[in-house]
Parts: sequence; structure tokens; C-alpha cells
Amino acid sequence: MKTLVLIRHAYALSALDAGVATDELRPLSDAGRQKAALTAASLSQLNLQPDLILTSPLLRAVQTAQTVAATWQLPVEQVTELNGLLPETELADFLHKRLAQADTLVVVGHNPNMACLYPLLCREMRGFAPGSFAVLQGDGNGPWKTITFGE
Repeated sequence: MKTLVLIRHAYALSALDAGVATDELRPLSDAGRQKAALTAASLSQLNLQPDLILTSPLLRAVQTAQTVAATWQLPVEQVTELNGLLPETELADFLHKRLAQADTLVVVGHNPNMACLYPLLCREMRGFAPGSFAVLQGDGNGPWKTITFGE
């Protein structure tokens, strides 16, 4: 049985408010840092033992992932596949391959990927607000089961 944790990055500043030139450099807002910490605290209550934490290389996702990773004292691996631009079916294939190396995989990404990936894997619809997470379990031979969903 495999466990997959999907996390949408927490609230970020606009590029204008952050004073940055590109979307990639948008940091978490104060509310986003608080939300990332709440997400990390919620996940820490679930007795998960992740093998690997993957994140989009965009700053707001990296900051969210680092906050969550501190719960388990694990490093964060940045992968472009989680940057929000990969079609969900290709992202699902990528995650399936990475799950061959891990029993529990945590991923931090963006919408629309997280909101579209979730129903692809679970066969149910759910919104993914900033900082939301879903803990899924499955064997790769059918729909994943939602263990918990946090907003």
C-alpha cells in the first residue's frame, strides 16, 4: 500500500506586492506562512513517515514544502514536473514512477494541477484552496482512497 500526500502551496503575495519581476519568485504572504505552518501541524498528527518530499521549484511552493518538511526533518527535492504546467495525466505518470522509490510520497504543487490531479486519482471532486492537502492511499491498481483532506 502506497501513501501520496498532495499539497497546494499556501497563500502567496502578488508579484507587484512582493516587488519581484516573475511569477516564479513570488513568496508566501504572512497568511501563507501561517497556513503552511498549520498544514504542517495537521500532517504531523497523522503519523506519516514520508520517504520523499517533492516540490515545484517556484518559490511559494518551495517555502511551503520546507515548512512541511521540517515536521519530518527531511530534505526537499525540487522538480519541474510540479510547476503547474504539466498535464495532469503526465503528472500522474510521473508520480507513479516516483512512488516506485517510496512508500510515502509528499508533493507540493499548484492549481490547476492539484485540483485536477485529485479527481483523476480518486474519482471524486474537491476544491484545493491554498495550503489544502489530501492524504491518499492506494496500490496503483485503481482509484486512490482519500484518508483525510485538510483545508
